[in-house]
Amino acid sequence: MRYNSLFDHPYTATVVSDYGVRCKTKKGPKVLGPHWRWLALSHDLIVVGGGPAGSSCARRAAAKGMDVLVLEKQEHPRRKVCAGGFRPAVTSLLDFDVSPAIEHESCGSHIYSPSRLQVVCTKPQLTGYTVKRSVFDHLLLKKAGEAGAEVRTDIEITDVEESRENVTVRSKDGQSFTSKYLVAADGVNSRVARSAGIKSRWKDDEIGLCFEACVPMDPSDIMRITQGPYGPDKVCIEIYFGGIQHGYGWCFPKKDEVSLGLGCLMPYAKDLRNAWTKFIDEFEKKNSVKVDLSEESAMRVPLKGPIQNTITKRIMLAGDAGGFVSPATGEGIYYAIASGQIAADTVSDILQGRAKGTQEYQRRWKSDIGKQLKVSNSLANLLFNSEQNMELIVRMAAKDEVIRGHMTDLIGGLRPYSDLKSSIMKRVISRHPVTGLRLLI
Repeated sequence: MRYNSLFDHPYTATVVSDYGVRCKTKKGPKVLGPHWRWLALSHDLIVVGGGPAGSSCARRAAAKGMDVLVLEKQEHPRRKVCAGGFRPAVTSLLDFDVSPAIEHESCGSHIYSPSRLQVVCTKPQLTGYTVKRSVFDHLLLKKAGEAGAEVRTDIEITDVEESRENVTVRSKDGQSFTSKYLVAADGVNSRVARSAGIKSRWKDDEIGLCFEACVPMDPSDIMRITQGPYGPDKVCIEIYFGGIQHGYGWCFPKKDEVSLGLGCLMPYAKDLRNAWTKFIDEFEKKNSVKVDLSEESAMRVPLKGPIQNTITKRIMLAGDAGGFVSPATGEGIYYAIASGQIAADTVSDILQGRAKGTQEYQRRWKSDIGKQLKVSNSLANLLFNSEQNMELIVRMAAKDEVIRGHMTDLIGGLRPYSDLKSSIMKRVISRHPVTGLRLLI
């Protein structure tokens, strides 16, 4: 937090609390009393949350020369409840090598209908990656620091106060931090969104509930279950439809563990625990393995696309906090990084006089990823409308190589959702008209 007073004060404040201002000086650290708190002016940007959205935002902003502070409530590396998969295009968003965090490359998926008909939807080329979020997120946060952002962990934000000139956040331990702008990347349960009055609560039909477990497993068993048809190093993620309405189960392979999960929209979550138990039993019997659920957790996921308003005058929501998740697949990492970078670019342009305010962030994401996520929502409504629809779609894919290719592209995020929806509908109308009618009933 760099600043200059009327006296050209040579301090750089690092923490503002009720006890005063802790500063770095040319002679070393120094603590000034509470009466000096008025000296601490703003960072250019505070980012709350050190996941993919927050870290990517901070790195982009710092690289553009901004004074950036990242506040993350947990020490990294830390476990993050997530399947841990993302599309190949994520690597093109980032300006550094993510290969140290990659567990596996995927070539498609094994899809199971509610009746457990299996369809293999694969391609020879890369269709995605799997990662352990503890490793991947730690790498992204480290890269934000390397770009010049100040990163502080173990700081839990409890309150936000916005004025005409700046934004002040307060932490659980009584510290305060001030900036010109703030990006809230603190997840689906965003304290910033609630405190700022942007999103006080999620409606049941906007949010999904999932059970997920990191299950240790012998690498040979992992490959036996998930290996694809294009070489020993390419795996397939597994998608299980049925057992729960408006949701699905999954298996995402890592090198020494798999992520098993099951989730659905909140209105259908009454029987989720029983469905989860049945899913695990089925997985054990099908694959002749024993599933260790000691790392089981529950998580909420936005599943209606971005919320209508993601801003105040000085605050922007990115990642899960703003609902940037694909309703059709549950994919969030790509959209977290993209929304975080859009927010960073917006702040930079505001400070440089090239944008008038945070409404530019709203305009940019709506014209870019917002359009695709809107189409994704319509695809989700068709796919998850009923178990009958899930069964019909998987059976179409079993009979039709073109539909299988579209499913591979959909799950891997290999083509824009708008293109995919058009291609799928044309194929269904021309080759499967009766099934198409049944899907719309």
